[in-house]
Amino acid sequence: MINLVLNDLVLHRDLKVNRIEETITVTPGSNGPYAMAANYLRTYDLFYEVNNFPYFLFPLAQKEYDMLFKDPSIANYPYAYTTDLQDQATQAACDMYIYPQSNTALSLTHRYMINRTDITTPESSATVPWFQDQDYLIHATAMRLMKITDDARYERFVKDAEDMLRIHLIIGDGDEQQVVKSIQLDPQRFHLNRNLRPTKISPY
Repeated sequence: MINLVLNDLVLHRDLKVNRIEETITVTPGSNGPYAMAANYLRTYDLFYEVNNFPYFLFPLAQKEYDMLFKDPSIANYPYAYTTDLQDQATQAACDMYIYPQSNTALSLTHRYMINRTDITTPESSATVPWFQDQDYLIHATAMRLMKITDDARYERFVKDAEDMLRIHLIIGDGDEQQVVKSIQLDPQRFHLNRNLRPTKISPY
């Protein structure tokens, strides 16, 4: 049961403790693929710098990416990416693609959420769970037991569990609790001229 609680935190929550960073080296004239780490689950953000100014890539669905024109003649600074997750079913590394092809070598900073392995035989294991809030783990485990036993306290425990977990989410975790969050327009539909090289007034 404890593995189900931990899996829910990994798969359905963006917890800061599960976010790590890597560097992806982009070669000119290629959309990819760029292999992701074996523990890759999903991308948190992806960006690079030109003259010390950062440029963030936005995600595309695979179908949207497949419909794009990928001739080398349109090589420029990339502004979008997509991931092919089909190999995750076999726990192999998945692939990332960028658009358009880069016209220069770049180093992408890739922050992503990691997957975690189950605790083997948790009822007797001495392994300490990666999530440190033991009160929440006990509460969430009890909540799941209440669900399968039709315990009348289940709904109240669900609400209490959400309240306990809220402070751990990236939107309010640790030193980010007081950070103001911005609402952004869809970069696919609201953008400046993508044919221009990136500058401080041209984000793509």
